[in-house]
Amino acid sequence: MRTGHHPCGSPGTEQPPFHSARQNRGTKTVRETGSEAEQCSVPYRSITTPFAMDLLFLEKLLAGLFAAVVVAIAVSKLRGRKLRLPPGPVPVPIFGNWLQVGDDLNHRNLAALARKFGDIFLLRMGQRNLVVVSSPPLAREVLHTQGVEFGSRTRNVVFDIFTGKGQDMVFTVYGDHWRKMRRIMTVPFFTNKVVQQYRAGWEAEAAAVVDDVRADPKAATEGVVLRRRLQLMMYNNMYRIMFDRRFESLDDPLFLRLRALNGERSRLAQSFEYNYGDFIPILRPFLRGYLRICKEVKETRLKLFKDFFLEERKKLASTKPMDNNGLKCAIDHILEAQQKGEINEDNVLYIVENINVAGTKF
Repeated sequence: MRTGHHPCGSPGTEQPPFHSARQNRGTKTVRETGSEAEQCSVPYRSITTPFAMDLLFLEKLLAGLFAAVVVAIAVSKLRGRKLRLPPGPVPVPIFGNWLQVGDDLNHRNLAALARKFGDIFLLRMGQRNLVVVSSPPLAREVLHTQGVEFGSRTRNVVFDIFTGKGQDMVFTVYGDHWRKMRRIMTVPFFTNKVVQQYRAGWEAEAAAVVDDVRADPKAATEGVVLRRRLQLMMYNNMYRIMFDRRFESLDDPLFLRLRALNGERSRLAQSFEYNYGDFIPILRPFLRGYLRICKEVKETRLKLFKDFFLEERKKLASTKPMDNNGLKCAIDHILEAQQKGEINEDNVLYIVENINVAGTKF
């Protein structure tokens, strides 16, 4: 056995294995003057390693999550006793029924849940509670009897971008502003006079579709897809009413640009990719890229509407008197309401935005 002298030991004793040069770094030797023997401190070896600290943090995190779940369940139980809520799937704390139902709240999934829970049931989607009704009497109760309470459409983070937080007509809050917007929109869109005024134009557009199909040789042999041509007809019908404009063909550059932007807007607004951020706000930071694209599409569309349609109508209106006999299309009525101070320019732009979604979708 190899022996040696160590400052803290006695001659002939074996050197402790932990007294290596690497492990002795940072040790401290204490000498007492006047003593017969030297005393040195035991080398400091910390038992707190990074791995142990990670385990400790993980234990605290799991304990905190468990406590949060218990509190959430307790609060849910207490609230459930006070409120007479409809039946529904058992929710999970924080996420509710989102993990069970997912983002796709289509009519097939809702019909399947109605067969299980009845004509009225409750879905807890994160922070939102959704009550689903699936029978004519209950729908009448919601939409007619309680129409004032349920008159406003529920907005979300994406629709807030595309509508300027309810500056349009579709997603504005039900009240005085909504009634004013409805009154402004009734005259140019929802009267018998409008039908009689544009009837000939609509018939001409339908006849043009028939003529284009007949002129296509493939129509008699291979067959043709009518969807794009019918979409052009719908754009022309709506733009005749709105701006007294039409597009000559499917290859019209302005029509192609409008159709692409309107299609992208519909895709972004109707996608289920962003619902999780609306239901569970703590996940919303993951939507930054998606919301940035939505803002870019909105700004591009509004600039297009303003530059190619609104400014043109304003220039035309400045050359003729703005009386009832001189008003030729819907935007003239809307611009007149803006001049009277009933609405602002943003309201006008977002009304045009609504029409481009609802009136041209095919």
